[in-house]
Amino acid sequence: MGMSKADRTAEEFKEAARRVFAGQGYAATKITDITAEAGRATGGIYRYFPSKAAVLKALADDFLAARHARVAHASGSGHTMTTERDVRDHVQAYWRSYREHLAEMVAISDAAASDPEFAEVHRQIRAGDVAIWRTHIKELRAELGLSVAESAALAQMVVSLLESYCYATFHPSVGTSRGSVNTLAGFVYSGITN
Repeated sequence: MGMSKADRTAEEFKEAARRVFAGQGYAATKITDITAEAGRATGGIYRYFPSKAAVLKALADDFLAARHARVAHASGSGHTMTTERDVRDHVQAYWRSYREHLAEMVAISDAAASDPEFAEVHRQIRAGDVAIWRTHIKELRAELGLSVAESAALAQMVVSLLESYCYATFHPSVGTSRGSVNTLAGFVYSGITN
């Protein structure tokens, strides 16, 4: 079944926002920049998104859904993390999704620094990532006969590492570092199994 006209229009606004955020950053972007990029009247966007932050929140939701779908595809819908391969699949899903959604991820970081409403959105996204990793780290450590007591702290560390490393690897202002997902996955696996 195809997309409705309203869904297509909302997607056009989101894609325009991605391009504008990538080109000039979240803070400098105005709603009129997004609508001009989409080739639409300024008032039209408000039928779909009440604010610039709402557009970014929708893009963040798309990012999270894409990452989850990538992990589920690689590991199955009831995916677990009980092997080193599972860790690699999860790290690779984060890596690829971050790379494909770089404009959103940079905009999320920028928005969280200056917009209290979006800082809460960013906190919720991060808390969701930590909760998922905590569950998976418990699974892996239990499978290996290791203590699960440190799972929450390890999850915080893994999410922080993934965020920082992907940002440093992909962000255009940082440079053109060529990171290795295999090295990153090995580092994460070693860190959560020792």
